[in-house]
Amino acid sequence: MSLFKFLTVLLLSGLLVLEIVPIVFGKEIPTPGVYSTPQEYQKITGKQITKFNEAPILTELVKQGKLPPVTKRLPSEPLVVNPIEEVGRYGGTVKVLYTNLVTLEDGLNIMREENILTLDHDGYTIRPNIAKSWIFSKDGKTLILELRKDMKWSDGQPFTADDILFWYEDVFLNDELTPVRPYYWCPGGRPMKLKKLGTYDIRIEFAIPHPTALMELARRASQGSFYLPKHYLKQFHPRYTPKDILEKKTKDAGFQFWYQLFSKKADTGTQMDFELPTVRAFRPVKRSLDTTIFERNPYYWKVDIVGNQLPYIDGFRMTLVQNVEVYNMKVITGEVDLAQWNTSLENYSLYKENEDKCGYRVLLWNVSWPSVVELMPNFNHKDPVLREILRDKRFRIALSLAINREEINQMVFHGLGEPLQVVILPRDGRFWDEKLAKLYTEYNPKESNRLLDEIGLKKGVDGYRLRPDGKRLELTIEYWPGEAGPAKTSIVELVQRYWENIGIKTAIKSEERSLRQTRIESASHDFTLWHTGMCTDPTWIVEPWHYIPIYRFNTYAPDWALWYSSKGKSGEEPTSDVKMLYTLWDKMKTTLSEEERVKLGKEIIRSHVENLRTIGTVGNVPQPVIVNKKLRNIPEKGLLSWDWFYLGLYYPEQFFFKQD
Repeated sequence: MSLFKFLTVLLLSGLLVLEIVPIVFGKEIPTPGVYSTPQEYQKITGKQITKFNEAPILTELVKQGKLPPVTKRLPSEPLVVNPIEEVGRYGGTVKVLYTNLVTLEDGLNIMREENILTLDHDGYTIRPNIAKSWIFSKDGKTLILELRKDMKWSDGQPFTADDILFWYEDVFLNDELTPVRPYYWCPGGRPMKLKKLGTYDIRIEFAIPHPTALMELARRASQGSFYLPKHYLKQFHPRYTPKDILEKKTKDAGFQFWYQLFSKKADTGTQMDFELPTVRAFRPVKRSLDTTIFERNPYYWKVDIVGNQLPYIDGFRMTLVQNVEVYNMKVITGEVDLAQWNTSLENYSLYKENEDKCGYRVLLWNVSWPSVVELMPNFNHKDPVLREILRDKRFRIALSLAINREEINQMVFHGLGEPLQVVILPRDGRFWDEKLAKLYTEYNPKESNRLLDEIGLKKGVDGYRLRPDGKRLELTIEYWPGEAGPAKTSIVELVQRYWENIGIKTAIKSEERSLRQTRIESASHDFTLWHTGMCTDPTWIVEPWHYIPIYRFNTYAPDWALWYSSKGKSGEEPTSDVKMLYTLWDKMKTTLSEEERVKLGKEIIRSHVENLRTIGTVGNVPQPVIVNKKLRNIPEKGLLSWDWFYLGLYYPEQFFFKQD
């Protein structure tokens, strides 16, 4: 049965309702960043794309017989990207930096994730991407995705429903590759069921209503987490390759188990396999000790509004530098074309001083974090005395009131930020509550001291407060200085002074990221901190880890998170108020009523802030984005957050170099 007939039967039976594309969560639809197809573009604008064009470097390869014509490389209905400023020109290589071997950093700002669906420029509206359309059942349990016909991987092989089915059957359901299934594809505690309906159509069935599935598809259904190139990776999987051959491949690659080899070959991170096909705009082609070169994907499946195949630029060069200081030195000397990941407002004057001389623009974009530093106590501390102190709400209130946020704002952010607790942005959005946002943010050390005295934490002869067992009360704040590192360090140094001023001996300790993570997961720390990504509407709904302990690596209660993830088999059973948060979130994810979802979400935020389970400082701050003056289609104003992978929100495939 054809997909059209299949859907018609379902529609006539009243089981399904066509979701209007795009999906907008209660906001006015902005000027589209993308159109699902050339036909949709023509319907909305009245303009027709009559032919497709390609980069000169690809035209030459076509002439040499090394590539098929552009019309054979594009899908029959390519995604249409609306350029931010103007239709670009082809050519050029963007120079970017990174400091971390694990992440692409500014490389990700050029080579965005390609998810099944995507978010528009507002960070709010869900639009088509790899899937050109979808149908969701009224009961929120059945979702049908229609992929792009004739879309191809970077090696020219077809991208079809088989690539999603391969990920689902051979990775997601494989216990060796996926010993723990991601909760977001297991609503109701049962893995989703995925079935191929046709070459380009799949059906997903959930055990319970899962209306947030669309946001999941737009936020984290990318290569490796929802689809994989079956034609390439099946050679490393025992279902498709004889055992003796796979064992030899595994041993020759230096691995003990086949799934280690498979994971390495499927990796899309900094050390990706050059042979691994991709559907991203760029593919890696050359690597040295400190540099990786990426070139355009000749089979990329997007065009601009006049039919030019994207991307505009030929590629980018990603160079590893030793640290953030070297990164910023190279930025101010004009050695890069785009920098955001490790820039800071502290260096704003320095950036501006060199702007004209080095030929770049200094843009100030808003960072959609309610707090650059979120201070997280350890509710599961191994020391029972300190654990009880940290769990005392009065103690956390005292710590919050001791922080001079206005001073932090002036000293670190030039007065451009805002004292805030860990709430949800945007400031005028569905979950905003001014009173909650400002709760316990005033500077009131007198009240802090009163609360500490009330708790019974008396001062010793040295002026520092004592615990109930007579030992000196000491706290250590452990943190990783990456991402907004200079600002984090400045803030935590100020917090150290503020807390010592109310008699609490405070130390700060900068740690490598993996060490910090290990110590948190073992509940071996006193306090840690993080920045508040995933605190925007609607992305926070699918991953509210700042408010509810669902992950062990970043939370105020790692043992409660383990209890939750293990379904009570491990960890420590949470208190009743935190268990209620899990219940509220379960209801929030499954309700088909937007009104009810907002109500439940507000209750989660209210509970978190009123109980001050974590302490916010200053947020909603600007961050410099450094851009080569010739690199265009990057807006003067924008929003930065991990929620949408930073500059990825603005479709970097349409960035281009403009000539004088």
